[in-house]
This record gives sequence, structure tokens and C-alpha cells, in this order.
Amino acid sequence: MREYKTVAKAYPKKRPAKERTQDYYPIYHNFEENEAKAQASRCLQCPIDLLRGLESEFTFCRTGCPLNNNIPRWLKKTYEHDYASAFELSNARSPFPEILGRVCPKKGLCESACTLEKTPYHAVSIGNVEVYLNEKAIEEGAVPFYGRASERTFKVAVVGSGPAGLSCATFLLRAGIDVELYERENRVGGLLMYGIPNFKLPKSVILRRFEWMKNAGMKVHLNTEVGKDVSLS
Repeated sequence: MREYKTVAKAYPKKRPAKERTQDYYPIYHNFEENEAKAQASRCLQCPIDLLRGLESEFTFCRTGCPLNNNIPRWLKKTYEHDYASAFELSNARSPFPEILGRVCPKKGLCESACTLEKTPYHAVSIGNVEVYLNEKAIEEGAVPFYGRASERTFKVAVVGSGPAGLSCATFLLRAGIDVELYERENRVGGLLMYGIPNFKLPKSVILRRFEWMKNAGMKVHLNTEVGKDVSLS
């Protein structure tokens, strides 16, 4: 770690324009393993948790993240090739890190708050590493944990399956509460599905996360508008 002086900040490689005009696949390739490890190695491992709660002018990646994500910890695990642990840490505070790693702006948030961004070396490529580690862990068989269905005693109805609805449902399931989801469209995702183009966020990534949630016990009603097809009561 702390290789920021010898390893420059890098971004994923862009696919050739001629190739991109023939399809709607993502513009950029994901990091390769050596690229992700190299970028993770740049992390300073700032003592964020030790300084938490203290009045300070300092900002860190984690304080810049609205989710207070465990960024330095999963960067370290990625550097160590411990993708299962990195996946668990990445998912602990984020409802769908493999999605947010792709669409979160990073600028103005975690990467702008990174200590290295205030130097000529520039911030760690946090979002791109997050996408890589999650996809790598999933490739190795990792699945997000949503609690145990047998231990749930309460139920909540969630109206709408956009990013807010899916996030709400995620944390309810983890907290041991059954979820019944109502969506008026014929597919889940809301803004994720209908507002973000495929070359930025592949639909398969959204649907994969949705299947995990269904397998965890979430009941889903598609083509069902609350107030029209079913009453609020």
C-alpha cells in the first residue's frame, strides 16, 4: 500500500469508437486484476475511524461518501486479493455497490475527499476498484447476505422499485423484516432501468441484484400501481 508515488492514477481503458458504434455495451472496460491491485496499492490507509467524531478540517474518502462506506478497508482487501472479504465490506453499507461504483459521480464525493486528491498525485480510483472487486467476488461465487427469512417477524410494503425503493428493501431484509414490493412497470429498477443508458449501466447488473433479493425472500408485484390496481389499505 501507499504506492502513490510510484503508481499513477489510472482509469479503465475505453473501447474503440468503431466497436462502440455497433452496440450499446459499456464505453469502458472494467479494470483487470493487475490494474485494480495497482490502484488499490495507492491508498494511504488514513486513520479515519480513529479520528471519527473529532472536530477537524480534514476530509477522507469515507467522510466524503454519503454511505460512510468502508473504502480503505476494502481497498486493502482488494490489494491482498481477498475478494470475498472486500465484497462483504463493500456491501456492508451500500445496497448495491456494483451499481453505485458505475454510476456514482465520485467527484465531489469520495474521490474529491481523498487525501491524495489534495496533492499532485490525485485520488485513488475508488469507484472503478469497487466495480472490479464486486464483479470478481461474484465471479468467485459471492452473494450478498440479506439475513435469514426464517427469522423475520414483521413485513413492510415498499412502493416503487427505483434506487430508493431497492435500497429501502435491502436494509429492511437485512434487519429481519419481510418486504413486499409494488412496481407499476413491468421491470424493476426505476431510474436505474429507464433513466440510465446501457452503455453506462448494463441492465443485466440491475436484474442480477433483483434476483438475489427475490431469492432472499422479497415478494414482488410488477404491473401493479398502488392506488389504482391495489388500494393503499
